[in-house]
Formats: sequence, C-alpha cells, structure tokens
Amino acid sequence: MRDSYPAFLDPNNPGYISVDSILAMAQRGWSSNPAMRENIRLANALLRDPELIATLIRNSATGASGNLVDWNGVNSVLHGQNYFKYKTDKELAGEMIEHYKELKGWGFSLTVKDMRKLASQALTGDAAKDHLRQLAQEFLNRPEFIACVTSGGKVSLKALYSASH
Repeated sequence: MRDSYPAFLDPNNPGYISVDSILAMAQRGWSSNPAMRENIRLANALLRDPELIATLIRNSATGASGNLVDWNGVNSVLHGQNYFKYKTDKELAGEMIEHYKELKGWGFSLTVKDMRKLASQALTGDAAKDHLRQLAQEFLNRPEFIACVTSGGKVSLKALYSASH
C-alpha cells in the first residue's frame, strides 16, 4: 500500500486515500499494466479485510474512525508504530479525556495500574482496542506527563482537562 499510495489517492480529497477510492480501484477492469493489476488485487484484498481498513482510516490524532487514510496512518500500520508517539502531551491528554470511560473500565477511577495492565496486552487487530492499548503504552512512556496528571496512583480527569488546554 505504501508503494502504491499515489495510485489510490482520492481526487476529491487531495493527499488522502478514501474508502471510495479503494472501491474504485477494485472495480477497475483488467489492465495490461502489471502495476495496475497489482493495485487492483491490493484494493480487493483491502475490501475483504474491514478491520484493516478500520485501522487505516482511524485518525491517529483523535482515534475517531473516518473515511480517509493518510500517509502517516499507512506507515504507522506497516511499521507497527504507536499512533501517539509524535503527539504532544496536550494531544495525549485530549485523547485520554475522550476515551476516559473505556480506559477506566468498571472501576471508579482510572489508575496508573489500569494503564499498565492495558498497555501490557498484545495488539489484536481490533482497531478500537488497539487504539486504547497504544494510548496506554504512550502514557506510560511519558513519566513527566504521568507526574502532571496523577495523584496517589490515580489519573485525575481535572488534571487531564488542564493538560489538554
């Protein structure tokens, strides 16, 4: 996909690949051009794997599922990079606020222990779950950020709001 990125670009969304542009590539007829045939096969393979498409279209900044794939998203998936590696503390705090309920689970509050447990789990290919795991992993990689948003081992929602502004 990375090598074929330009062939999949959506003319209506410059710089991005859309689900529609993948579908358009898949629906093309036979071509005498071997590179085009490979792109058509790739598009069909992508359409058979909705979880991969969900992972590709997940916005690396917000975690929201959209309809567009960007270059960074493709590279993150291919290289297994953490989506949050290059995000600022402010962006990380915003992401944690957005997913606070999912991160804390059934507990009364979100703890560093909860984040360690989540971060230690293997990636599954489920875009939503992997997004939370990578968020927890990046949280644990930032000791200064942890110190700013925790007290007594608990992640303070108020401190997250403060860090996100």
